Amino acid sequence: MDWSPDAHTPVAPDHAVVDPATLDTMSALGAFASAPTVAHGAKARIAGRGVLSNNAKTGIRGKVRMAPRARAVGTAVELPPAIANPDSGSRAKEFITRKGAVPYKDEAVDCDILVNDGAREAIKANGAERFVNLIEPDNPKLVKLLKTMEAGWDRIGVRAKNAGHHSLWPEAFEAGRALLEEAFPEECDPAYGGEVLSGVAFVGDDMKDRAIDFMQRRPKTDFTMSKYNPLGRLHRDPDAIDYKQPGWMEAAMPNSGGPGEDDGYSYRYYNVWLARTPIDPSGQVWENPLCLLLPKNRGAQEWDYEVRLPEDNEGAVEETLGEKAGRIAKNPLSAAPIIMKAFSFKKGKKEDQFEFQDENYMKRGSPELTPSDEHVWVTHPFVCFDSFDMWHGAAKWESDIKSELCNGAKDVMRARQDASKGRVSMELRFRARCKPAGVKGGREGVPFSPLSSAYRGGAFKPDTVRPSGGSYDLEKGTTK
Repeated sequence: MDWSPDAHTPVAPDHAVVDPATLDTMSALGAFASAPTVAHGAKARIAGRGVLSNNAKTGIRGKVRMAPRARAVGTAVELPPAIANPDSGSRAKEFITRKGAVPYKDEAVDCDILVNDGAREAIKANGAERFVNLIEPDNPKLVKLLKTMEAGWDRIGVRAKNAGHHSLWPEAFEAGRALLEEAFPEECDPAYGGEVLSGVAFVGDDMKDRAIDFMQRRPKTDFTMSKYNPLGRLHRDPDAIDYKQPGWMEAAMPNSGGPGEDDGYSYRYYNVWLARTPIDPSGQVWENPLCLLLPKNRGAQEWDYEVRLPEDNEGAVEETLGEKAGRIAKNPLSAAPIIMKAFSFKKGKKEDQFEFQDENYMKRGSPELTPSDEHVWVTHPFVCFDSFDMWHGAAKWESDIKSELCNGAKDVMRARQDASKGRVSMELRFRARCKPAGVKGGREGVPFSPLSSAYRGGAFKPDTVRPSGGSYDLEKGTTK
């Protein structure tokens, strides 16, 4: 293992030797190749240190490095659907930002969503390297995970009805763990004092049938019906309505310690989020990109938000008949859920919807982010991010650029087919813990997570939400 001049900052090793099939796969992904100075995982954290000439909001340099167009390399290796189209990512160097409608409370707001090198520069400039890592499509660890999912989905995912406990799919979580150890070594890699725990532990082993440690999201209009759809609402995972067993916090985050204690772990909840449907020429998903809000003041302060209660959803505007007809005309298969619902004999009451969901949700409500010009949004089709401390949700791309990407593709027909599929994505959920600098035996330079600071400081409880605009002492691991 190599070490930087800073004795407390590890440098992750280059990718290990891989088998010839994986090398062929990486060659086939040449169009995705990033600039030589952009490294994977911890290397990006080390190499990115220094003063940037930044835009005051995004922190992006005036001139962003762009990736050279790689030579086309023939290969017989079968690629996962997300990266199988040769056009995927072929124009990524042209895009550092795209316009998208971000789903704030009550109405979406058109925002700049940073992509590719634009997103990488913003993450560095905002000190968010411990919160989010963009996975390069040519990373052999990613390719291995994508292939694992394709090989096991029918056997595991379909049988589990699109979501389940991590113990159902150990090989997928092992592959996801490898990505996390590479992306966040000080939080996840045992070599640096980190540890990865599979699953979020919302429920114990006696309730595995309610676990959502892995989840596939499909469009509402998809022929294959699913209750898990791209979530068009900004949220953080602990505030969602998903069922949580009483006492889950103590069980999921043992030995956290409290204010003033000189011992305790810092916990982070990392989500390995992967697109399963084809990527567009700009290097992004065709529709419903997962937009991620970079933390405020490196996580030391909460963004402002309001709290929505279930009754606030009364009177929500539904899709009109005309809009529904237009959508079905473009994609006849999208009528399948409507037909299935019409012939369903199961008519549930509204109050029954919460029977197997978070019992505190009705009391606690759901935080809803307040729009701000200070918000910096990023997205990527393959990403590891802190889902408990980063606001996220499904945005909508500006339609003109989407059409231009379709019509400008080398294979226009294939591009249109890919674009019509919507977005199918997979999430693998983990916990990671480490001993930060503020405790006995902790690693110098490693702060507490905002989540652990709120939990240790008494601001994060099952029946309350973290305070809007609240501040944390990330060195001591408590609230201010």
